Amino acid sequence: MKPQMAMAYMSMLARQCCFAALLLSGLTSPLAAQELASAPDVPTTAAPSYKVGDTWTYLWGRTDTRPGNVLVLTVVAVTETQTTMSSTWNGGAAKEVDYDSQGNVTRDGNGTTYEPSTGDLSFPLTVGKSWFFHNIRRFTDGTLDVSGTSKVVAFEQVKVAAGSFDAYKIESRGVNAKQLERLYSAPFTNIYWYAPSVKRIIKWDYALYLGHQAQTQTKNLSVNKSILRSEPQSSATLERRLGQEESRIVGGD
Repeated sequence: MKPQMAMAYMSMLARQCCFAALLLSGLTSPLAAQELASAPDVPTTAAPSYKVGDTWTYLWGRTDTRPGNVLVLTVVAVTETQTTMSSTWNGGAAKEVDYDSQGNVTRDGNGTTYEPSTGDLSFPLTVGKSWFFHNIRRFTDGTLDVSGTSKVVAFEQVKVAAGSFDAYKIESRGVNAKQLERLYSAPFTNIYWYAPSVKRIIKWDYALYLGHQAQTQTKNLSVNKSILRSEPQSSATLERRLGQEESRIVGGD
Protein backbone atom coordinates (compact mmCIF):
# COMPACT_ATOMS: atom_id res chain seq x y z
CA MET A 1 0.00 0.00 0.00
CA LYS A 2 1.39 3.47 -0.95
CA PRO A 3 2.21 5.77 1.98
CA GLN A 4 -0.40 8.31 0.90
CA MET A 5 -3.13 5.66 0.69
CA ALA A 6 -2.13 4.17 4.02
CA MET A 7 -2.30 7.55 5.73
CA ALA A 8 -5.73 8.26 4.22
CA TYR A 9 -7.01 4.85 5.30
CA MET A 10 -5.74 5.27 8.87
CA SER A 11 -7.30 8.73 9.02
CA MET A 12 -10.66 7.31 7.94
CA LEU A 13 -10.40 4.49 10.51
CA ALA A 14 -9.52 6.97 13.24
CA ARG A 15 -12.59 9.07 12.42
CA GLN A 16 -14.83 5.99 12.55
CA CYS A 17 -13.36 4.96 15.91
CA CYS A 18 -13.88 8.47 17.32
CA PHE A 19 -17.48 8.40 16.11
CA ALA A 20 -17.95 5.00 17.77
CA ALA A 21 -16.52 6.35 21.02
CA LEU A 22 -19.00 9.24 20.95
CA LEU A 23 -21.90 6.81 20.51
CA LEU A 24 -20.72 4.56 23.31
CA SER A 25 -20.18 7.49 25.66
CA GLY A 26 -23.94 7.90 25.94
CA LEU A 27 -24.07 4.84 28.23
CA THR A 28 -21.97 3.65 31.09
CA SER A 29 -19.68 0.74 30.19
CA PRO A 30 -19.48 -1.58 33.18
CA LEU A 31 -17.46 -4.76 32.94
CA ALA A 32 -20.37 -6.67 34.44
CA ALA A 33 -24.12 -6.10 34.52
CA GLN A 34 -25.23 -3.49 37.02
CA GLU A 35 -28.60 -3.64 38.74
CA LEU A 36 -30.00 -0.46 40.25
CA ALA A 37 -32.95 -0.21 42.59
CA SER A 38 -36.23 0.27 40.71
CA ALA A 39 -39.08 2.50 41.81
CA PRO A 40 -41.73 0.63 43.84
CA ASP A 41 -44.21 0.55 40.94
CA VAL A 42 -41.66 -0.69 38.37
CA PRO A 43 -41.37 -4.50 38.21
CA THR A 44 -38.32 -6.71 38.03
CA THR A 45 -38.73 -9.44 35.42
CA ALA A 46 -37.09 -12.87 35.29
CA ALA A 47 -36.11 -14.74 32.13
CA PRO A 48 -39.08 -16.07 30.13
CA SER A 49 -40.22 -19.68 30.16
CA TYR A 50 -41.07 -20.87 26.64
CA LYS A 51 -43.12 -23.87 25.61
CA VAL A 52 -43.52 -25.70 22.33
CA GLY A 53 -46.14 -24.00 20.19
CA ASP A 54 -45.54 -20.42 21.36
CA THR A 55 -45.82 -18.26 18.22
CA TRP A 56 -45.09 -14.65 17.29
CA THR A 57 -45.49 -12.79 14.01
CA TYR A 58 -43.43 -9.71 13.11
CA LEU A 59 -43.36 -7.16 10.32
CA TRP A 60 -39.70 -6.58 9.50
CA GLY A 61 -38.19 -3.67 7.59
CA ARG A 62 -41.34 -1.62 7.04
CA THR A 63 -40.66 1.95 5.87
CA ASP A 64 -42.68 4.69 4.20
CA THR A 65 -41.78 3.21 0.81
CA ARG A 66 -41.56 -0.54 1.60
CA PRO A 67 -44.31 -2.79 2.99
CA GLY A 68 -41.85 -4.96 4.94
CA ASN A 69 -41.51 -8.73 5.30
CA VAL A 70 -43.57 -11.11 7.45
CA LEU A 71 -41.55 -13.17 9.95
CA VAL A 72 -43.23 -15.96 11.94
CA LEU A 73 -41.41 -17.59 14.89
CA THR A 74 -42.71 -20.78 16.55
CA VAL A 75 -41.08 -22.67 19.44
CA VAL A 76 -40.32 -26.25 18.39
CA ALA A 77 -37.99 -27.48 21.20
CA VAL A 78 -37.05 -26.39 24.72
CA THR A 79 -34.24 -27.55 27.06
CA GLU A 80 -32.76 -26.04 30.23
CA THR A 81 -30.12 -24.15 28.25
CA GLN A 82 -31.59 -23.68 24.77
CA THR A 83 -34.81 -22.86 22.94
CA THR A 84 -35.17 -23.67 19.24
CA MET A 85 -37.68 -21.84 17.09
CA SER A 86 -38.87 -22.37 13.54
CA SER A 87 -38.66 -19.18 11.48
CA THR A 88 -40.41 -18.49 8.18
CA TRP A 89 -40.19 -15.39 6.00
CA ASN A 90 -43.22 -14.47 3.89
CA GLY A 91 -44.56 -18.00 4.09
CA GLY A 92 -41.35 -19.59 2.76
CA ALA A 93 -39.42 -22.64 3.92
CA ALA A 94 -38.93 -22.98 7.67
CA LYS A 95 -35.47 -22.58 9.20
CA GLU A 96 -34.37 -23.17 12.78
CA VAL A 97 -33.04 -20.47 15.11
CA ASP A 98 -31.40 -21.23 18.48
CA TYR A 99 -31.65 -19.06 21.61
CA ASP A 100 -29.89 -19.29 24.97
CA SER A 101 -31.67 -19.34 28.35
CA GLN A 102 -31.90 -15.53 28.29
CA GLY A 103 -33.68 -15.46 24.93
CA ASN A 104 -30.63 -14.29 22.97
CA VAL A 105 -29.83 -15.70 19.51
CA THR A 106 -26.89 -18.12 19.33
CA ARG A 107 -27.52 -19.38 15.76
CA ASP A 108 -29.80 -17.89 13.13
CA GLY A 109 -31.70 -19.50 10.27
CA ASN A 110 -28.85 -18.92 7.81
CA GLY A 111 -26.36 -20.81 9.95
CA THR A 112 -24.61 -17.73 11.33
CA THR A 113 -23.42 -18.32 14.89
CA TYR A 114 -23.14 -15.74 17.65
CA GLU A 115 -20.53 -16.61 20.26
CA PRO A 116 -21.62 -16.65 23.00
CA SER A 117 -24.90 -14.90 21.99
CA THR A 118 -26.27 -11.59 20.74
CA GLY A 119 -26.58 -10.35 24.33
CA ASP A 120 -29.70 -8.29 23.69
CA LEU A 121 -31.26 -9.30 27.01
CA SER A 122 -29.81 -9.79 30.50
CA PHE A 123 -32.29 -11.02 33.10
CA PRO A 124 -33.58 -10.11 35.56
CA LEU A 125 -34.62 -6.85 33.90
CA THR A 126 -35.28 -3.70 35.89
CA VAL A 127 -35.11 -0.02 35.09
CA GLY A 128 -31.57 1.28 35.52
CA LYS A 129 -29.81 -2.01 34.83
CA SER A 130 -26.96 -1.93 32.29
CA TRP A 131 -24.64 -4.56 30.83
CA PHE A 132 -21.74 -4.95 28.44
CA PHE A 133 -22.15 -7.33 25.48
CA HIS A 134 -19.61 -8.84 23.13
CA ASN A 135 -20.00 -11.56 20.51
CA ILE A 136 -18.22 -12.98 17.50
CA ARG A 137 -20.51 -13.61 14.53
CA ARG A 138 -19.28 -16.33 12.21
CA PHE A 139 -20.84 -16.60 8.77
CA THR A 140 -19.84 -17.94 5.36
CA ASP A 141 -17.96 -14.80 4.31
CA GLY A 142 -15.98 -14.27 7.51
CA THR A 143 -16.44 -12.91 11.02
CA LEU A 144 -17.88 -9.84 12.67
CA ASP A 145 -16.77 -8.65 16.11
CA VAL A 146 -19.64 -6.87 17.91
CA SER A 147 -19.43 -5.10 21.26
CA GLY A 148 -21.24 -2.39 23.16
CA THR A 149 -23.38 -1.47 26.15
CA SER A 150 -27.12 -1.77 26.80
CA LYS A 151 -29.26 -0.10 29.46
CA VAL A 152 -32.88 -0.39 30.56
CA VAL A 153 -34.06 3.23 30.54
CA ALA A 154 -37.82 2.95 31.12
CA PHE A 155 -40.84 0.72 31.70
CA GLU A 156 -43.63 2.08 29.53
CA GLN A 157 -46.59 1.20 27.34
CA VAL A 158 -45.76 0.60 23.69
CA LYS A 159 -48.22 0.32 20.82
CA VAL A 160 -47.57 -2.03 17.90
CA ALA A 161 -49.89 -3.72 15.40
CA ALA A 162 -50.60 -6.58 17.81
CA GLY A 163 -51.83 -4.16 20.48
CA SER A 164 -50.48 -2.14 23.41
CA PHE A 165 -48.09 -3.73 25.90
CA ASP A 166 -46.16 -2.72 29.02
CA ALA A 167 -42.50 -3.10 28.07
CA TYR A 168 -38.94 -2.35 29.12
CA LYS A 169 -37.28 0.18 26.85
CA ILE A 170 -33.64 -0.75 26.25
CA GLU A 171 -31.08 1.48 24.59
CA SER A 172 -28.01 -0.15 23.08
CA ARG A 173 -24.91 1.39 21.50
CA GLY A 174 -21.99 -0.50 20.05
CA VAL A 175 -19.56 -1.11 17.23
CA ASN A 176 -19.32 -3.72 14.47
CA ALA A 177 -15.70 -4.46 13.57
CA LYS A 178 -15.35 -6.57 10.42
CA GLN A 179 -12.27 -8.01 8.77
CA LEU A 180 -12.49 -9.58 5.33
CA GLU A 181 -10.29 -7.90 2.74
CA ARG A 182 -10.25 -4.79 4.90
CA LEU A 183 -10.91 -3.67 8.43
CA TYR A 184 -13.59 -1.17 9.33
CA SER A 185 -15.44 -0.01 12.40
CA ALA A 186 -19.18 0.64 12.06
CA PRO A 187 -21.03 2.12 15.07
CA PHE A 188 -24.69 1.29 15.66
CA THR A 189 -27.58 2.20 17.91
CA ASN A 190 -30.47 -0.10 18.77
CA ILE A 191 -33.57 0.85 20.75
CA TYR A 192 -35.93 -2.01 21.56
CA TRP A 193 -38.78 -2.91 23.87
CA TYR A 194 -39.19 -6.22 25.76
CA ALA A 195 -42.75 -7.06 26.89
CA PRO A 196 -42.92 -9.57 29.78
CA SER A 197 -46.49 -10.59 28.91
CA VAL A 198 -45.40 -11.51 25.37
CA LYS A 199 -42.03 -13.01 26.43
CA ARG A 200 -40.34 -11.35 23.46
CA ILE A 201 -38.92 -8.09 22.21
CA ILE A 202 -41.88 -6.51 20.44
CA LYS A 203 -40.26 -3.58 18.67
CA TRP A 204 -36.80 -2.64 17.34
CA ASP A 205 -35.38 0.58 15.89
CA TYR A 206 -31.86 -0.13 14.64
CA ALA A 207 -29.41 2.21 12.90
CA LEU A 208 -25.96 1.31 11.50
CA TYR A 209 -23.60 4.18 10.72
CA LEU A 210 -21.31 3.79 7.71
CA GLY A 211 -19.38 6.89 6.78
CA HIS A 212 -21.68 8.90 9.09
CA GLN A 213 -24.70 7.82 7.06
CA ALA A 214 -27.34 5.82 8.91
CA GLN A 215 -28.83 2.60 7.52
CA THR A 216 -31.99 1.89 9.51
CA GLN A 217 -34.15 -1.17 10.16
CA THR A 218 -37.38 -1.59 12.12
CA LYS A 219 -39.26 -4.64 13.37
CA ASN A 220 -42.65 -4.74 15.11
CA LEU A 221 -44.82 -7.46 16.61
CA SER A 222 -47.80 -7.67 14.26
CA VAL A 223 -49.92 -10.56 15.57
CA ASN A 224 -49.59 -12.04 19.04
CA LYS A 225 -49.57 -15.75 19.79
CA SER A 226 -53.08 -15.89 21.27
CA ILE A 227 -54.55 -14.56 18.01
CA LEU A 228 -52.59 -17.08 15.97
CA ARG A 229 -53.77 -19.97 18.13
CA SER A 230 -57.43 -19.03 18.07
CA GLU A 231 -57.55 -17.98 14.43
CA PRO A 232 -55.39 -20.17 12.16
CA GLN A 233 -54.58 -18.15 9.06
CA SER A 234 -53.00 -18.76 5.68
CA SER A 235 -50.03 -16.65 4.65
CA ALA A 236 -52.24 -14.70 2.22
CA THR A 237 -54.82 -14.02 4.94
CA LEU A 238 -52.10 -12.88 7.31
CA GLU A 239 -50.67 -10.51 4.72
CA ARG A 240 -54.12 -9.02 4.12
CA ARG A 241 -54.57 -8.56 7.84
CA LEU A 242 -51.20 -6.90 8.16
CA GLY A 243 -52.18 -4.52 5.38
CA GLN A 244 -55.36 -3.62 7.23
CA GLU A 245 -53.44 -3.05 10.46
CA GLU A 246 -50.57 -1.06 8.94
CA SER A 247 -52.03 2.18 10.23
CA ARG A 248 -51.76 0.81 13.78
CA ILE A 249 -48.03 0.22 13.58
CA VAL A 250 -46.21 2.94 15.43
CA GLY A 251 -42.77 3.69 14.02
CA GLY A 252 -41.25 5.87 16.71
CA ASP A 253 -43.44 7.18 19.48
